[in-house]
Amino acid sequence: MIKKFIYYCFLRCCLLFACCNAFSQTAIYKSDFVFDDFKSERLSGFIIMAEDAILFNASNQKVYSIDKKERRINWEIKGVKPEVIPYLYGSTFFYGVYENEVLRTAQFNLNTGEKIKDFPFESITAKPYFINDTMYAAVHFDGGQLIAYNLDENKLNWQQNIRFGAEIQPVYLKDKMIANAEDDNWFEIDYDGNFSKTKSKKHTYLDTVQVFIKNYKFLTHDSKEITSDFLKKNKLSNSDFQTKTNENNTFVLTENQLLILGNNKKKVLQLDLEKEFPTDDFYQDAYCDILAFDSESVWFNYQNHLLHYDFRNKKLLRKVDLTKWNPYQIVLEGRTIWLISKTDGQLYGLDFEPDQQTADKIQAIANYYKCTEPDLKKIEAMKAAQEKLKNKQ
Repeated sequence: MIKKFIYYCFLRCCLLFACCNAFSQTAIYKSDFVFDDFKSERLSGFIIMAEDAILFNASNQKVYSIDKKERRINWEIKGVKPEVIPYLYGSTFFYGVYENEVLRTAQFNLNTGEKIKDFPFESITAKPYFINDTMYAAVHFDGGQLIAYNLDENKLNWQQNIRFGAEIQPVYLKDKMIANAEDDNWFEIDYDGNFSKTKSKKHTYLDTVQVFIKNYKFLTHDSKEITSDFLKKNKLSNSDFQTKTNENNTFVLTENQLLILGNNKKKVLQLDLEKEFPTDDFYQDAYCDILAFDSESVWFNYQNHLLHYDFRNKKLLRKVDLTKWNPYQIVLEGRTIWLISKTDGQLYGLDFEPDQQTADKIQAIANYYKCTEPDLKKIEAMKAAQEKLKNKQ
């Protein structure tokens, strides 16, 4: 009797589990753009959320604005290199155009896709920063440059040659910028273009100007320097890594490690992803990214699985299998996963939580088939009573 009861519960739980999983990765959108001679190993592109639309810089060298709610194309424009990232500025965005076979950055209307004006630099290489009408950015402009550009007057306020340092995201603070001067060398400069004097004894030259530098890999959320030795000590050296920060934490993700730091480089969590989340197949080129985070948890992608991890309580909250789509890039927005698929280069929107009607149905099934663990003491007492009554008879 007990075995039958447990088996019954097991079957009901399996039914409920299958029902829940059926709605965990529902495709709510798929683009149908034409890609000539599509090859996944050459796939490139980028998506960003732009108010009520998605900007999709696709592999067919077109940029599309797609309405999130209506799932329709608002407009499309001729693109340049798919790896060129559009950057938002109010109700406009910056993107590249070819003028007389020369790549130039232009400003476009976000609602219509119409070009507003051109800029003299080739491309913006890292996320820019804006103060009033001035844009501070690393750009390609006769080599790598750090610039301050007045958008209203359409002119350069100043520029500094930083060569390949332009490929690295500058750090924008309240009263200064910290920019890269190639390799692991970083210098400070204020928003008027004046180099800051630091306690460092090391220096380099930008053009003919002597600049004091510090040598490290990157800064944490509280401006602590992370060096090569620190990465080596924490098993993060000799591999590509990416970093994200919020007010209280620094997140570092590699192919097989997740490190979370608190203030003063205090280790909050370090996960060996291969041990924590083993997989049957290991994909060398799997998309790896830190997608979202708050004060207690972090979303990241590892080996084609989207993971939501509670780093305060050290437990996995959610795991979504995206192997079918083999993501090239993912953006999370509420309960929607937007991604570019390596399988076909298309843009997908996935709903990884059921709608309210489905959620209510799943809960009703759960309540109907709710199995409680049998009380073994009561069962034994019933057996004893039955045996006693049988003996009397």
